[in-house]
Amino acid sequence: MTEWHRVTNAQVWRSADTYRKQGDPDEIATEATRLAWLTSQNFPCPEVLSHTPGELITRALPGRPANDNNWQVTQRPTLAAAIGAVLRDLHQLPVAHCPFDHRLTKTIARAEANANTGQLDLTDLDGARTGWSTERLLAELHATRPNDPEDLVVGHGDPCLPNILVTEDAEPAGVVDVSRLGVADRHNDLAIATRNTTANWSKTDAGHLLTAYGLPHPDPRKITFYRLLDEFF
Repeated sequence: MTEWHRVTNAQVWRSADTYRKQGDPDEIATEATRLAWLTSQNFPCPEVLSHTPGELITRALPGRPANDNNWQVTQRPTLAAAIGAVLRDLHQLPVAHCPFDHRLTKTIARAEANANTGQLDLTDLDGARTGWSTERLLAELHATRPNDPEDLVVGHGDPCLPNILVTEDAEPAGVVDVSRLGVADRHNDLAIATRNTTANWSKTDAGHLLTAYGLPHPDPRKITFYRLLDEFF
């Protein structure tokens, strides 16, 4: 009989070599579909072993999350570089083969829907936007939407530290929690990854991430915009 151990407070359990995740059936299906597609592209991610409504069982991927407490502070530059390398490799997957669309036309429509149905958490906004109303967030979103064409890649959608795995040698290992994966501007991933790295480690480490990715100076307007867009999800 499989013995499951709960992982933190999430609806996630782990056995010796597998994970079990429970949640909204649509969200679970979304993640299962994306994991299956990533696997078909030979990109390192958890293999789907079983998917039933509301439950997903996957094979554990080697490595540990970049924010694992057992990493040493001195390893952060190397870990940040590993995150940048994972994103670089993911963004090299062929956009034409990806069936999941997160271009702005669709994501802004979803952002508006979330705002109109009261799904924004106004108590958890970035510091610069603390105290903003839903109406102000929406107005700023439309006012700062980039006019130039999107620089499209296959993006993770939420590449924060817990969702990037690295090996014991702090080398890139793969990604988890891919329910927001899809075709989007590369700055969406870079905005979220550097914000999370800066908040948890340092701005210098975020610089190591960008250097390893191969874009040490991303478009600052897009970085700001995509961090704002993330407030809606």
